[in-house]
Amino acid sequence: MMKHGKVLRRVGNIRDIDKENITSVEIEGKSVLLIKKDDEVFAIDSVCGEGCGPLDDGMLEGFHIRCPWYHEYYDIRTGKPLGVTHCRSGIKTYETRVNETNGDIFVYMEVSN
Repeated sequence: MMKHGKVLRRVGNIRDIDKENITSVEIEGKSVLLIKKDDEVFAIDSVCGEGCGPLDDGMLEGFHIRCPWYHEYYDIRTGKPLGVTHCRSGIKTYETRVNETNGDIFVYMEVSN
């Protein structure tokens, strides 16, 4: 399914997200984290805004994830860094959909022409 230059990709099932509520998947050649928080699933790039800290090893605190290398916090809903930080760009977030019937997770990815 296409949506404004984006394609919807099935990336797993809600049951695939591990007990820590963070699972790494590869979509269109990109490493993306699926994060389950309450009844929602969020998708973000798997590295911090500086491009090297592995967020799949990060700590989830509410709607914030902490980079284990730089100790920067990012909002998983917006990708924006929190507080005083040397990271200006934040992290990329992706729109998600969860099929309420079977739990399948879908992520909208940008399509290159």
